[in-house]
Amino acid sequence: MDTFSLIALGTFVLSLLILFWLSQLLRNLIRKQIDDQMKDMIPIKAIRERIGIRIKLRK
Repeated sequence: MDTFSLIALGTFVLSLLILFWLSQLLRNLIRKQIDDQMKDMIPIKAIRERIGIRIKLRK
């Protein structure tokens, strides 16, 4: 492999890792916002966790 191919492969892998990290960050932010909104309705955390909001992103 020449230098250009290694740089391109490294950039591609790095961009995939950053994309995965950003998707996890977005998912965690959405969960946090839902949990904060549910705090007003259900003040006990154990009950909120039992309800278990599932976040499904469109595929």
